[in-house]
Amino acid sequence: MALAQTIQSRTSQNVIEGTESAGIDSLISRLRDDGISQGRNQAQELIAAAKKQASDIVAAAQREAEDILVKAKQEADKLRASSQSAIALAMRDSLLQLENGLGNEFRNKLINLIKGMLVDTTFLQRLILEVAGKAAPASSAKQVELLLPPEIISLDDLQRKPEQAAPGTLMHFVLTLGGGMLRDGLTFGVADDGEPGIRVRLVDDDVRIDLTDSALSELLLSHLLPRFRALLRGKVVVDGVGREAPV
Repeated sequence: MALAQTIQSRTSQNVIEGTESAGIDSLISRLRDDGISQGRNQAQELIAAAKKQASDIVAAAQREAEDILVKAKQEADKLRASSQSAIALAMRDSLLQLENGLGNEFRNKLINLIKGMLVDTTFLQRLILEVAGKAAPASSAKQVELLLPPEIISLDDLQRKPEQAAPGTLMHFVLTLGGGMLRDGLTFGVADDGEPGIRVRLVDDDVRIDLTDSALSELLLSHLLPRFRALLRGKVVVDGVGREAPV
C-alpha cells in the first residue's frame, strides 16, 4: 500500500515536472518566435525608414542640384551678356580710337600736302593765273586785289619792273601780270598774316576770299573726311568695276 502510494506520488511529480517543462519550452518557443517576429518587423521598419530617408536625401540633393544648375545657368547668361556688352563696348572704343587716329593722320597728311602745293612755284603760277582770270572785274569800276604771301613777294618787289626779276621766277611772273597781262582793276598786294596761299580782296565791298592752306584744308576736309570715315566704317559701296559709289 505504502509502496503504491509512493509510486503514485513520484508519477504525479514527474507529470507535473513534465508539464512544467513543456510549458517552459512552449513559453521559450513563443518568446523566441515573438522576438524574431518583432525583430523582423522592427528591422523592416528600420529598413523602410532608412529607404525613405535615403530617398528624401536623394530628392533633396536633386532639387539642390537643379537649383544650383538653374542659378549657374542664370549667372552664366548674365556673365555672357555682360561679357558681350564689354566686348562690344571695347570694340566700339577701339574702332573709335582707330578711326580718330586715322582721321587725324589723314587730316595732317592733307594739310601737309596742301602746304607743299602752295609753296610750289608752278602750282602757284597756275593758281594765280586761274584766280586772276576769274576775279578780274568786267569793268574798272570794281577794284580787286590779289594778296600774295610775303614769302613769295614783298611790297618792294611789286614796285620793281619785270625786267629786274629773273625770267622764269614767280616774282617775274607776278610782275609781268601786274604790268598789263590782266584787265584793268586787278592789282597785287602782300598779305600780312604770313600764311601760305593767296587771297582775293574785293576792295569796294570789303570782302576777302582766302585760298590759304588752312582755308583749303578745312574746305577739302569737310568734303573728304566724312567719306574717309565712311570708308573706314565700311559704308562706301563699291560697284563691280571697282569705282566708289556715291555716299
